[in-house]
This record gives sequence, structure tokens and C-alpha cells, in this order.
Amino acid sequence: MRYIVLCFLVFISSLAVLAHGDEEHDDDVTESIDLSSVSVPAHPTYHEHVRPIIDASCVACHSEGQIAGYAPFTSAEDAVWAARDIKFHVVNGIMPPWMPSRANLPLQNDRSLSHEEIAIIAAWADEGAPLGDPHDYAPAATDGIAPVEIRADLVLQLDEAYAPAVDVLDDYRCFAFELNIDAPQFITGYEFIPDAVEMAHHSIFYLFDEGAESAIQRRDNADGRSGWSCYGGPGIASERNGIGGWAPGASPVLFPDGTGFLIKPGQQFVVQIHYNLWTTNQPDRSQIRLQLDAAERELAELTDVALVAPVEIPCPTGVEGPQCERENALDRVAELYGADARRIPDRLLRRCGLSREDYAENTGENARGFCDYPVKQPLTVFGVFGHMHELGRSFRLELNPDSAEPLLLLDIPLWDFHWQDHYLLVEPLQIARGDVLRMTCVWDNSLSDDPRYVVWGEGTSDEMCFGTLLTLKP
Repeated sequence: MRYIVLCFLVFISSLAVLAHGDEEHDDDVTESIDLSSVSVPAHPTYHEHVRPIIDASCVACHSEGQIAGYAPFTSAEDAVWAARDIKFHVVNGIMPPWMPSRANLPLQNDRSLSHEEIAIIAAWADEGAPLGDPHDYAPAATDGIAPVEIRADLVLQLDEAYAPAVDVLDDYRCFAFELNIDAPQFITGYEFIPDAVEMAHHSIFYLFDEGAESAIQRRDNADGRSGWSCYGGPGIASERNGIGGWAPGASPVLFPDGTGFLIKPGQQFVVQIHYNLWTTNQPDRSQIRLQLDAAERELAELTDVALVAPVEIPCPTGVEGPQCERENALDRVAELYGADARRIPDRLLRRCGLSREDYAENTGENARGFCDYPVKQPLTVFGVFGHMHELGRSFRLELNPDSAEPLLLLDIPLWDFHWQDHYLLVEPLQIARGDVLRMTCVWDNSLSDDPRYVVWGEGTSDEMCFGTLLTLKP
């Protein structure tokens, strides 16, 4: 098993090198952060110094039966055998999987390691990964964070288990649930309970108005299986709210006291689940538990504010042909998604007060989409979310970027389509009327297997620059 664990980690490391380009995985690991000024114990050992970090930050995923159960850290021997690879992953910020940078506003449930923790692991690996005395082990401090518990007032679960696709390694599937309520209520918390945890990579939740019912019915079970394929998103052109999401290691979510999402009879709750099928493929009946409060409580209503930016991605250098013409790209999305899809790219340019000339410097290897949003009324922001597809390189959502004191609401310097999450701020952010929000996406079209001019589109082989703010409803 230890040989398998090491081989898998080396394989993942090589993928990371290919993805990020400037990293080398050999005996001289290239450090992406400066650890020279971080104080560490003179001779760190596994049991006293490293095991508390692994138990607190890694074992939730890297244990038998979990999403990373193929590389378990359930014994000291597992960790010692893979010490050099563990160092590579933590020094380069690949593991634990936490996409936002340290420049970001503080976020809840931050899975990243501190510089001190990273330095301890690096020093331990460099000294040959000594075990030390098991009696020296003490669990890491929890900082007094109490476990989150919610009431399961409404449980959403498929009647029959979903059998994932057998011809892919990543299956994105959407499932719709009718809200079995007879009067308006508030969602004040939620918990996602994965059934087949070994393949549950992440989930995202949406609330659709009743006008989406016919579109959902057309998609649901159309291929003879529960739900529908939704690799790039639900694909439902209807008014919706993003409710939240889940990733391995995440805790149940309670919305801020006195707030909630208002739900009404007839609405549809849609969950997108990403199944990673590297190691197992089994039937799944994951469960969503919702905590509800009666509308009579008159809670402050939550909503999500949607932000979009233009997508204008040329072909990479050296790639030529009809597929590199913008007009052909517009024809393509019209054929795939309807006539209105052809108008979206120009509509987005106008919405952002831009023209194609503003994107004249875009190259296929470094294409940038951006949009400024002047805030028309005060907002109280509790959370942030960003979305692109597989060509994404980075995502950024800034407040007052041209001012003396800009704020980074969400900064993802190395985008990974397979690690998307909704992020809740540690402290609510007050945004004033007249402030400016700027959303910026950067893509690399050379990542495509079949590069062409890319515009906004629903499919994963198209692209998006999309974000939301979780706010109090104005």
C-alpha cells in the first residue's frame, strides 16, 4: 500500500508541475513561499510536530472511505514513506486544497496551513522524517471553535440511488427536488451528507423559481438515469439563487443569526454533485438536510447578487483557421444553445461599458475578462463565489481596486475547475453606495485540446466569468 500511495502522489505531483509550469519536483523543491524567517523546532518529529497537523488538516480526506482514501495517512508509516511528496504539496500550496490566496479577506473554514505548519513539515522531511516518541503526540488546538449542528427539518434525497457514468473519471450530475412545504419558510442552515464519500468531490446548491419546472423536467432522467449531466452548471435559463455548497472536510453551515433564504411552495432545489471516479464507482444517495424557520419570524432575507464579465479568448499563438474567427464562435454557441446565446457576448460588453477594442491585447495564452460594477445601494456581504471553466488561470473579485485601500473579496491565483467552493467571510463586509466591485478572470487557451476562439457559453468547452455575493436582500 505504501508503494501505491507514493506512486499516486508522484503522479499527482507531476500533473501539478504540468499545470503550473514553473515548478520542478526533484530533490531541490522550489518553495513558493519564503520559509527562511519562520521559526521551527530544532529537530521536528512526526509524532510531536507533524502528526497534529496531519490529523487536523489532512485525515478528513486522506483516510479509508474518504475522497482521498487512495492515499491514506492512517499510520505513521504512511506519512513517513511519502514525506518528500507531502512537503512538495504543502510548500507549493497544492494541499490541503484551499484555492483563495493569503491576500484574501479572512474566510471561514480555511483549510490552508500556516507558514509555521508548512515550515515544520518541510524541516521534518529534510531531516529524514524521524518518527519520535508516540507519547509526545498531542492533538492540535481547535481555537475553541464549537461543532456546528443544524436541525434536519427537511431532508432531500433521491428515491433511488444514482449510478454514475462508467466512461468518465469525473461525473457532474444535477438533481432537482421539490420543496415539500405548504407555506413560505426560511432556510437558516444546511448540511450535505455524502453517501459514497470516496467519490464525493464537491456539491453546489441552487434555488430555482417555479418557472424553471418545465425546463428541469425536460432534462431530468432524459438519458434514463436520475438527474441530468451538468458539467458546467445546471444549464437552466431561469431566475435562481445560489444557496451554498460543500467540499470534503466542510462543516454544516448556519447562516448569520436572524437571516435566511426565503423559500416558497413550488420552487425547485437543485444540487450539482461532482463525482470523482478515480478509485470507485458505486450507487449514491447523498442527502441534503435543511434547517427551516417559519416565515412569521420575519428574518432578514438573504439573496445572491450575480456578477458577469465578458469572455473574449483568442486562439493560442500559432493556431490558425476558421475556428479562430469570432463570428464562427458566435455561430457555434447559437447552434448549441439557441439564438439568444449568440447575442450574449456583445450584450456583456455593453453591460460593462466595453468594446472589443478593450480586449485587443488578449492573447490565447493570457486572455483577460473584466467588468466594473458601481454599487447603487448599500450591501451587507456574507459570502463570495467565483466560477470559470477549464481554461481558467485565475479569478479575482476586488472592492475599490483603484483606491488607496482596495480589498480582495476573493483571490484565486491558480484556478482549478475541480475545486470550486462557496466561501463565507469571517466578518460581514459593508459595501457603501458608490463603491466599485471589479471582477477579473484570466484564461489560457493553450490548455484546450482543441483550441478555437472562445466566447461565453453554457458548456465546459466554452467559458464563463461569473461570480456571486451572498448578501442581505436590498
